[in-house]
Amino acid sequence: MKQNIKNKMIILCGGKGKRMGLITKNIPKPMIKIGKVPIIEHKINFYKSQGINNFYFCLGYKSKVLRKFLLQKKIKKESFSDKGEKPGILKRIYFLKNKINEPTIISYGDTLAKINFKKLISSHIRSKCIITIVVAPIQNPFGLVKWDSKGRATTFEEKPILNHFIGYAVIDSNFFKKINNKMINLSDGKGVVQAIKYLSKKKLVNTYKFNDLQITINSPEELRYAKKNYNKYFTI
Repeated sequence: MKQNIKNKMIILCGGKGKRMGLITKNIPKPMIKIGKVPIIEHKINFYKSQGINNFYFCLGYKSKVLRKFLLQKKIKKESFSDKGEKPGILKRIYFLKNKINEPTIISYGDTLAKINFKKLISSHIRSKCIITIVVAPIQNPFGLVKWDSKGRATTFEEKPILNHFIGYAVIDSNFFKKINNKMINLSDGKGVVQAIKYLSKKKLVNTYKFNDLQITINSPEELRYAKKNYNKYFTI
């Protein structure tokens, strides 16, 4: 059953996907196929199944390829924000600040998680915070070591489960009023990191705990896993 969510969603599609090697030589990462369709189509179909139909796409690397595909899928041309490859993640969102007049969902273009967006938005509104970030418990593949000033190990934890930000957030209309231009203009994802650190100190960051199916495609290894298991992740 579809949930009636009125909130907007901004999908970040501008990165080069350098770790994907030759796979993204001619296409942006959201256009990598999982099964028979690109990642971005899987994402849109899942979001629409929850009643989200108001999308904005931050384009960058190989933007013409993605724009052409989305236009074929009846996405309106005014849904695109293309400022080239240079701006960092926070700057790309900033260019759409006039569209953020209500709690707005932010999603990375290479991540899919079966999040209940109605519950996510409700959690954000109840918190009265400026931003809500989605976190998931993920097992670290390595042992975690802490040491003292002399370099002697003080603790060792084997493959601990740590809470990770998984590329989904909700921001308020006054989000950019609470951070400074230096953060906004930082490259890549550095601005996001600095903004969350700064707002966390002011108790303005809410966390939404998620412990269900999710996958991020950042490497050829993760892509192979996604292709092998995509029915778990991408079937609505």
